[in-house]
Amino acid sequence: MLIISSVLSTDQLLFFLIAGFSFGIVGYQIVLFLCTRAKIYLHFSVALFFYTLGIGQWGAIWHITTWPQESVSLVLDTLNLMLFASFIKHFLMLLVDFKRIHPFITRAINTYIGLGALLILAYLLYPHPLLLSLRSLLILLACMTGVGTLPQWYPTIKHLYSFVVTLLLLFLINIYFYTLTLSAEVSQLPLLYYSGWLLSGMLVFVSFSSIITRRFNDDHEQRVIAQKTAIQSLGKYQALYENALEGLFTARPDGCLLETNPALNKLLSISSLEKTATAQTFLHDYFAEPQESWNKIIRLLTLNNAVESMEIKGRHNFWYNLSVRHTQTHQDELIEGSLIDISQRKQQELQLSYLASHDTLTHLSNRNEFENYLQDAIRSQGIHTLLFIDLDQFKVINDTCGHAAGDECLRQVATIFKAHTGSQDMLARLGGDEFGIVFWDQNQSTGKANAERLRLALEANHFQWLQRVFKTSVSIGLTLIDEHINCGEQALSLADAACYEAKNAGRNRIVINEPHKSTTVHRHKQMNMVATLTQALRDQQLTLFQQPIIALVTDPAQLLHYEVLVRLNTDNGLINPGDFLPAAQRYGLLSRIDRWVFKRTCMWLAEDDNLARTGMVNINISPQTLADQAFIVFVRNCITEYAILPAKMCFEITEYTALNNFTLVLHHISKLRDLGFRFALDDFGSGFASFDHVKRLPVDFIKIDGQFIRDINQDTTNKILVQAVTEIAHALGKQVIAESIEDEPTADILREYNIDFGQGYHLGRPVALYA
Repeated sequence: MLIISSVLSTDQLLFFLIAGFSFGIVGYQIVLFLCTRAKIYLHFSVALFFYTLGIGQWGAIWHITTWPQESVSLVLDTLNLMLFASFIKHFLMLLVDFKRIHPFITRAINTYIGLGALLILAYLLYPHPLLLSLRSLLILLACMTGVGTLPQWYPTIKHLYSFVVTLLLLFLINIYFYTLTLSAEVSQLPLLYYSGWLLSGMLVFVSFSSIITRRFNDDHEQRVIAQKTAIQSLGKYQALYENALEGLFTARPDGCLLETNPALNKLLSISSLEKTATAQTFLHDYFAEPQESWNKIIRLLTLNNAVESMEIKGRHNFWYNLSVRHTQTHQDELIEGSLIDISQRKQQELQLSYLASHDTLTHLSNRNEFENYLQDAIRSQGIHTLLFIDLDQFKVINDTCGHAAGDECLRQVATIFKAHTGSQDMLARLGGDEFGIVFWDQNQSTGKANAERLRLALEANHFQWLQRVFKTSVSIGLTLIDEHINCGEQALSLADAACYEAKNAGRNRIVINEPHKSTTVHRHKQMNMVATLTQALRDQQLTLFQQPIIALVTDPAQLLHYEVLVRLNTDNGLINPGDFLPAAQRYGLLSRIDRWVFKRTCMWLAEDDNLARTGMVNINISPQTLADQAFIVFVRNCITEYAILPAKMCFEITEYTALNNFTLVLHHISKLRDLGFRFALDDFGSGFASFDHVKRLPVDFIKIDGQFIRDINQDTTNKILVQAVTEIAHALGKQVIAESIEDEPTADILREYNIDFGQGYHLGRPVALYA
């Protein structure tokens, strides 16, 4: 029980005043703990309460039990050490990261708390007087540790200046007091000392209370500021939500809209009437496929918890970009998301996709789409019929009435074709006046019957443009798509070959590509040759030969004059031009071959002293090459790169080259002659070139075709023709070259006619340019 002296002196009154103030602070701290649930207040109140009891016990102001004074003091002092150390530790850990910054001091505090507990337990079990001294030593060590480690912990809390000063004062008073306890001089201390001791401890706690109060006031201010900021942010969010350009919504998992912003209401045309509590509005009701679309969204949300930028088709051809995520509010599962109108962009994408797969003139599928469909037909492993259609004499309409008339004719033809194809079939414009049709799941006989109906429909049609009327017809190549067709390119090539044959046979007819037909076999050989040529150009498998051109009526020149001849080098040996050039011409490879020959010849002339030893080299070029403006640029680049004199090179062109597009050919010949090149008219007499053309063509040489030279000994007509051509050529200032001279008597006859040059096996066989 608590025993207090009956007579109070002035010092006792002062002590009681200080103690009462301390107990008042304890009560206040307990109230703060109950209000804030901050445990530091509980540490504070317990430590100050027992601290005040302990000092009052030492000053004999009260006796709280009937135990001996020494026993009560030991328990209270040690308990105060433990409580005060625990309070200091938690206080510092509350303000700073003290445990991490000062691990040694933290461990020391824990050690003193543990030793204090052991000391109390030991004294209760075995109250030996030696333990009193141990009590004093333990408290001394604790206080001296606090003072001794001041340089380490002070920088961490130097902003708590008042707390540091009062704590240091308390340490020093305790060191002084417990040093006296070891020398048994405690009884000499006046009561006023205990009042000062109590006051110093109370100041520590008051300093703490001030700091904690400021801390919690600051925290409160921060919370108020944070609350105001949150309210402002919420207001901004609400403003953003209300004024957002994209539609925002909150919905239940079944799609029922709970909250929408004005943008979504406008986007989906949701009226205020629809948003009433009685009338539920479901988001997916605005989709083209409501339930299917929403089920897909829910499946994706279940897997990923969010869906980003999902394109949804809406009603009335609208398109939306949808993003949604799962949210959890209390016990409710909600879906939040946004909806953006992408109808314009989607329409543009669809239009671009349409343009990528359709012909803009006829609105039929284009070649790329046709080839994709054709590949699908081949993969289906069914039986289908492929038609390759070419509009006959379409060039006549373009040339006489202009391209506007040609375009209208193509549109009318496309309309007729559409009327004769089914929904499963593929009709496409392949380019120019060429069309393609795949009759799905139709055998050859059915496909041919459909093709015949098409042909008759075009034959019955008459295209009228202004006062002109044109009869239309088509040439059709037909091939069967079955297990023998490996790819779309193969099928198109076969049908194209059959169409080519139909045109050659007189047009306005159907030709079926039959595997054992002689023309089909020939076309197969040509296609195989094209593949071989393509690989040869890629792998440099072409090779060049030279055949000499010898002067007949004058002494042979010291400088070489020869014609460059190309050969195809294969595993089965060399192939002559007559076996591969027709295929190259049919499939557009002649220009590539001509360029290769010209460049390789320039490279050879640039090596060693070949250019110096060469008087002239003749090179054959095709009609396609000579009509190509880019070839002139190519020639300029080559002669510049290899430093070749154009005057040492002569281009040989055939009669067909000269007469086909005569004006353009004449223009390009003039350009090349301006660079210094010379020209020879090859195979003269085999075609339809007249002497008028010879007069107008700026060529330097006339090469008489070998058919007039080989039998000149026996054929009087040939003699007359050769002599006449030579005389006219000389009269026009052109030199003459005779081909196919195979014996000396022939050469003698040609010399009699004053033919300038000769070429043939008798004068020199072709030899490899790179011997």
